[in-house]
Amino acid sequence: MKHIEKKMREEGIHEPLWDKELGIRVSMYGKVIRRQNPAKATVVNDEAILRHARPIDLILARVMHISFIGLMFVIAYGYFAYDLGNRAD
Repeated sequence: MKHIEKKMREEGIHEPLWDKELGIRVSMYGKVIRRQNPAKATVVNDEAILRHARPIDLILARVMHISFIGLMFVIAYGYFAYDLGNRAD
């Protein structure tokens, strides 16, 4: 992400102002890089992201996505297997 944002700043494109501290743009960058084509309507600059993304960024975006899906499975398993929804402790 540092590489992409550095190259975008050199072009005069700055990161979104609404995401200075949150880091939500990381997942958005990952989606754009995984999709490999710009969306019609988006809050980040898809063309610039794709222009500056390296091959390793595609691998990192896929790893981030797969790890998120894995985390959701672990949470769902914990919820149902250990009946965490009905605990009144």
